[in-house]
Amino acid sequence: MFLDPLILMLLLITAALGFVAFVFLPAAIEILKPRDKGPRRILKTPFQKMMRHGPRLALTPKPASVNKNTSKDLQDILRDIGIKTRRIGNDTIRILGGVAIPPNLEIADNVVVEGSLVVGDQCVFHGSVKANGSVFIGLGVVIKGNLISKGNVNIQDEAVVGGSVHAGGLVRLGEKVFIGLSVVADGDVELYENSEVKKNILTPGVIKVLKHPQLDYPSTIEDIG
Repeated sequence: MFLDPLILMLLLITAALGFVAFVFLPAAIEILKPRDKGPRRILKTPFQKMMRHGPRLALTPKPASVNKNTSKDLQDILRDIGIKTRRIGNDTIRILGGVAIPPNLEIADNVVVEGSLVVGDQCVFHGSVKANGSVFIGLGVVIKGNLISKGNVNIQDEAVVGGSVHAGGLVRLGEKVFIGLSVVADGDVELYENSEVKKNILTPGVIKVLKHPQLDYPSTIEDIG
């Protein structure tokens, strides 16, 4: 029994179309699939957004209430409290031993401390500061150069370091601290989320970002009341 010519023709056309689809389907899929548009933009974390768009602290002079002491006055003050100093060149003071610098001083020279250093609130350093021991920087201090320590560095709220911070130990930054370049530490780095490090934080330890504002949690069950 022979097939009707019309049915035979339809079968032949269907077979031909199936063969064409089988041959060209992979190429069609390759052409129609979505193209790779290259590297995607990585969304910033909330901390990165805050660092980029948060308020920046300008390196502005302190108000007129700050005592305009010169570096010679600093040597006189330290000499009065029994701290020996030595001038190196025209722009550096070396302090022989550890020292606590009184608040509200403006210091034109670089300062090198052979021991630990404590800087009182609202001091202004127009150069760099280096210490062989640990460093404690008070509230609102401005250091327009670098801060270098062979020990730990603790920087209190609203302080400004125009250059980098290098520490042989850990680094702690309070609230609204501005670092103009990088923080490099041999120990952990701890900072509040409303502080800003303009460049990088380099440490083999842990970087801990604390929430703002500070919260005082009870240390013992008796403190809860």
